[in-house]
Formats: sequence, C-alpha cells, structure tokens
Amino acid sequence: MDISSALEYRTMLSWLTAALGELAGAVFGIILFAWWLGGPAVTAIVWSEGDKLLAVQFLAAWAVVTALYFTAAWLIRRARRA
Repeated sequence: MDISSALEYRTMLSWLTAALGELAGAVFGIILFAWWLGGPAVTAIVWSEGDKLLAVQFLAAWAVVTALYFTAAWLIRRARRA
C-alpha cells in the first residue's frame, strides 16, 4: 500500500466516523424530542378519554424516567471529569 492510498483510507475512515457520529446524534435528538412531546401528549389524550387515574400514573412514570435520565447523565459527566 502506498502513501496516497493510506491517506485516502484514513480520510474516508474519518469521514465515515464523523458521519456516523452525526447520524447517532440526530437519532438521539429525534428520540429525545419525541420523548419530551410524547409524555405530555399521551397524558392529554388519556385524560381526554376520561381515565384520569391512568393519565396521572402515566405522567408520574414519565416524570420518574425523565428524572432518572438527568441523574444518570449528571453522574456520567461527573465520572468522566474525575
């Protein structure tokens, strides 16, 4: 393998790595956006159907999972800095 082929391979590999990183970030962003809109939206739909207890239970579960996510994210950031 000559030098130019090795450089092309590294360049393509770095582009592929960057593209996959951007794709993963976009997918995570879409999931997070859907999570933030979906929790209250499902609660509103269930509430409007008349099952207020189920709506409150769903909203409470959504809030707990969201709080656990923020706690885990904070702990991960703290562990990376240490």
